[in-house]
Amino acid sequence: MSDARSQILATIRRSLNGGEPKTDQRIEELRSRLRHTSPKVQPHLDDDPLSRFCIKHAAVHGTYERLAFEQIEEGVQRHLRSVGVDPQFCLGGGPLLDQVKWSDEVFPYRRSADKDTRVAVSEAFAGVSETGTLVMRSAPSVPPSHNFLPDDHIVLLQKERILRWQEDVWTLLRAENVFPPRAVNFVTGPSKTGDIEQTIQYGAHGPRRLHVLIIES
Repeated sequence: MSDARSQILATIRRSLNGGEPKTDQRIEELRSRLRHTSPKVQPHLDDDPLSRFCIKHAAVHGTYERLAFEQIEEGVQRHLRSVGVDPQFCLGGGPLLDQVKWSDEVFPYRRSADKDTRVAVSEAFAGVSETGTLVMRSAPSVPPSHNFLPDDHIVLLQKERILRWQEDVWTLLRAENVFPPRAVNFVTGPSKTGDIEQTIQYGAHGPRRLHVLIIES
């Protein structure tokens, strides 16, 4: 092995180790720092998190509907009819989605999305009212491809999991002992770009439509 290659690999190893051995004491120091850290600057928000989330989500060209758990399939079908799409879709997982009993009127199939996927139905880990953002936590039943490849993405979001600030997401992840997942994606509205003659185009790098079903009970 050449000297240059050896130096490069040695540098990578040092970076992975944080420059020092990860002793039990050092690990506990890092955990203590995470437990006692607090945000330094946050906007003052005193309105209802649900109302703010809906306003912010609509402002970035997202759509939403508020409904009860028993109306999930009805909400999915209603959105698909509104955009003229057949009721077949890639299905993710989650505490709510795993409980839905789909009728014979829809055709869900559990798999990752690909370039030919038209619709995906997923469940968000949380929402951020400050920006109208969806927090998508990856898991074996929640493939990240659903966030980026379909034309239409329908996302379930529990009302109780709409947080006020983005920093609250990390607190919730740690509190529920699901941190760190393989990936956490923050999605704010459908995919868009203004690169083409300064005209907003939707669906440039992901779904052209993002529809949120806010589950209130």
